[in-house]
Amino acid sequence: MSLFPVIPVAASGMEVDQTWLDSIGGNIANANDAVTPGGKVFRAQYIDAQESPDGGVGVAGVVLGSATGVLVSDPGNPLANRQGLVEKPAIDMGTEMVGLVAAQNEYEANAAVVSHATAAYQDALTIGQHI
Repeated sequence: MSLFPVIPVAASGMEVDQTWLDSIGGNIANANDAVTPGGKVFRAQYIDAQESPDGGVGVAGVVLGSATGVLVSDPGNPLANRQGLVEKPAIDMGTEMVGLVAAQNEYEANAAVVSHATAAYQDALTIGQHI
């Protein structure tokens, strides 16, 4: 355990937030990937974060979204079946955008904690120099 545990705890939160942002980015980037109906559709990835023994947080794993996609009419797509349908991932862009904002806000909050704690620790080290 660190003498100043605030910084490592906030830094662990920043690492989880960055992983969360990366997974959201992947979900958004693959939201329109089409496959022939019945094919292997992209599965959204969601981060499972848990408290770590040192008081911080960590990524415990990745939870995959639904393996069943959504049928969409796209007759011009070369992957479309005879009915003109393709299958796309079951990714809700509204949910992804809300998660994106939440992850960004959490990252910024943890970064502010690191910044303020660093400044406070530096000020504490100079107290004896002013006497």
